[in-house]
Amino acid sequence: MDSGTEPKPPPVCRRLRSKGTPGVLYDAAVDWESGFVNTATFWCVATGECVGPDDDLVHPHSCGETRVCYRVPVEEPLE
Repeated sequence: MDSGTEPKPPPVCRRLRSKGTPGVLYDAAVDWESGFVNTATFWCVATGECVGPDDDLVHPHSCGETRVCYRVPVEEPLE
């Protein structure tokens, strides 16, 4: 195993949004690292609330592939 490569963060549901996370535009998709900001507010676009369609709280560290409401992130087009 190459010690110079770090594991890639797990994907986050494309429905997760944030307000107050530095580096994340309002209403833009959120990445896993965004969960480290303790002042950020997260919501799901499917519900418009801080809980997802499965009635669990939304957060970059919990909105992953294990949830039944998870949607694969859409790759941003290259400019």
